[in-house]
Amino acid sequence: MAELNSGKWSDIQERGGMTSLSLVLAFYRLGGRWLCRVLMYFIILWYWLFAAAARQASLQYLTRLHHFAGRNSPFPHPPSLAQSYRHFMQFGEGILDKIEGWLGKIPEQQLVLHGHEYFREHYQKGAVIVVSHFGNIELLRAIKSEHPQKINVLVYQKHATKFNQFLKKLNDHADVNLVSVDELGIETALVLQEKLDRGEWVIVAADRVPVQSDRVQSISFLGEDANWPQGAWILASLLKVPVLAVFCYRVADSFEVHIHAIAEQLNFPRKNRLQAMQTTTRKYVELLEQHCIRAPYQWFNFYNFWNKD
Repeated sequence: MAELNSGKWSDIQERGGMTSLSLVLAFYRLGGRWLCRVLMYFIILWYWLFAAAARQASLQYLTRLHHFAGRNSPFPHPPSLAQSYRHFMQFGEGILDKIEGWLGKIPEQQLVLHGHEYFREHYQKGAVIVVSHFGNIELLRAIKSEHPQKINVLVYQKHATKFNQFLKKLNDHADVNLVSVDELGIETALVLQEKLDRGEWVIVAADRVPVQSDRVQSISFLGEDANWPQGAWILASLLKVPVLAVFCYRVADSFEVHIHAIAEQLNFPRKNRLQAMQTTTRKYVELLEQHCIRAPYQWFNFYNFWNKD
């Protein structure tokens, strides 16, 4: 879990780190999902009560979503603290889903796929997959399990190496590799090019501004402007490979995977580069808004997302 200290996601300090994950894994192996769910109830309740900033950010997001969706709002009334608590609980359920995904206990047959034809085209060749902190991207491992290519996830974390070791400890056949980067650019593109040439997938999040970076663009999200990073789109344009947007999340007791084709190849002309990039990003943000309306509790950015300072 994380404690919010300011309006920036980079100021969130992770408590426990690998130790917390190891403890959850130990309880899972001891009593399965049932035991973990019971423990998670008390953990989430404690966190929800005392993490005031995160609770406020949750309610802010839910309220914006309600007003933005209008008649299509997933809530019959303006969201209250009860909906915020449910939002936190869904985050806890997502942690358990991640563990089961890492353990290989979510086979492809349990997933409801939308737009699977886009994936079939790229099983034997590389692709950049743009995601957000929405739902459970670990479900992609189930789709890719029958194929030898690896999944490379770009993260802004210093502990990517330790986490890779943790995944291997969970499952020797884990085909997910976390790649730690400070900022997406030409150097990163060169490192990833060889992986894509081998048919591997590169997953990059497009909803959090990198630490110490001014490569941002202001685009409306749920009715108000927010800063969005340019890095994912710059990287995809440098790599010259197909770009897909993927959303994986739980709906009741099932899992859904929605695959959207963004571009066969991104090309931002020098003359109107920023405008072209904003058009592509806006296309992605609009998709994200649609999925937020469909699954409102699957958005897991517990900080003031609209703080542009």
